[in-house]
Amino acid sequence: MKSLNLKPLGKNDISFYLAVEKYFLPRIEEDLFFLWDLYPSVICGKNQLISAEVNLEYTQKNGIKVFRRHSGGGAVYADEGCFMFTFLTKNINREEVFRKYLGMIQEALKALDLDVVFSGRNDLLFQGKKFSGNAFLATSDGAILHGTMMYDTSIERMVASLTPDDSKLISKGISSVRQRVINLKDYLDLDIYGLMDHIYGHISTEEIFLTDSEIKEIKEIEKGYLTKEWLDFQNPPFTFRNKKRYPWGGIEARVDVKRGRVRNIIFTGDFFTHRDLEELYAKFLNREFSEESFRKILEETDVGAYIIDAEAEDIIDLLWR
Repeated sequence: MKSLNLKPLGKNDISFYLAVEKYFLPRIEEDLFFLWDLYPSVICGKNQLISAEVNLEYTQKNGIKVFRRHSGGGAVYADEGCFMFTFLTKNINREEVFRKYLGMIQEALKALDLDVVFSGRNDLLFQGKKFSGNAFLATSDGAILHGTMMYDTSIERMVASLTPDDSKLISKGISSVRQRVINLKDYLDLDIYGLMDHIYGHISTEEIFLTDSEIKEIKEIEKGYLTKEWLDFQNPPFTFRNKKRYPWGGIEARVDVKRGRVRNIIFTGDFFTHRDLEELYAKFLNREFSEESFRKILEETDVGAYIIDAEAEDIIDLLWR
């Protein structure tokens, strides 16, 4: 597989790697792979409300930057003790993409005698514990699969960054997280850069490097990920709110209703999306906020084309059950 070697650039903010994805996806003619070398950060899914997912007081106090990506899924903490990876492809079949490319990561780690298995919606496990969570985005240009790799991540900082500021909750959270996640450091004779080099070498058959002009264009794209509008866009006023969890993910509806009609509506959560949710929201705007009205709209709408694996009845259940 063709790989983009970013080692000459050293560590970068998550926003830079998101911009690299956005720059290359419409330009690739064949699959492309690259690794992310990170500073401490939190990266939220596109459809999440950042203030509800991140302990902003803690992250600001500790110099942990917060970013939003284009893909769905949940909030992730990353630091110098982990790295991330991206696969870009023209194949937009989610199951095929997960199976093929996470299979490459799995095989690279099995070559190091780590018995890694694929589990759940998007996780890689070792000894029954998660060390890699992954997110998927399909667009008209192709698909992005990106994920984390926990080598020596600080569990304490992870929990504190993603948990409300309550010492009892944080204490319980650390214990709970330690039971569910695992760092790979204690099971390898490689340091983190040795592991990155191993995975890169296992997957890469041809490598390319960024040119100065490409870096300049990517830096321009990166600016869009740093705006207040992008970070805060999922926080409109609302008069109705409800939250539930389904097999395909957690979802919260926020609806602004005036004189019985929908003035604004958003769905936030850790679910994955295919088509742009703005198209779905537009179907409800200025319509009567009633089960009958929404049911008629949803009968003519393929909800799963927007929220992967969701059904019309799930939206009805979320809003009126």
